[in-house]
Amino acid sequence: MSALEQKLVTWFQHPAVQAHNWDVGLFWEAIDHRHPFGRLKIEPRELEVLFATLVEEPSECIAELNAESQARGDYMLRGDFLAANASRHELPLLTRVYVS
Repeated sequence: MSALEQKLVTWFQHPAVQAHNWDVGLFWEAIDHRHPFGRLKIEPRELEVLFATLVEEPSECIAELNAESQARGDYMLRGDFLAANASRHELPLLTRVYVS
C-alpha cells in the first residue's frame, strides 16, 4: 500500500469523515470481510482532496489536479471543485479507477 493510500485509510477513519456515514465500499474494493480497505475504486488524488478538506488538513494533491484541469481547459479546476463540494458536505462524482 502506498503512502497516499495509507493516508486515505487513516483519514477515512477520522471522525470528520466518519460523520458522513459513508460505507468503505464506496471507495475501496474489499479483500475479504476482515479487510475492507483493499484496492481503491476511486482516483486516490481526488479522494485525498475530499478527505483533506473534511479533516481540515492541507491537500498534497489539489495543485496537481488543478494543473491537469487547467491544461485541459476545464471550466472549473478539479481540485477546487472537489474541495468546494467537501466544504458543503457533498459527495461529488469521483473518477473511477479501472483495474483489470
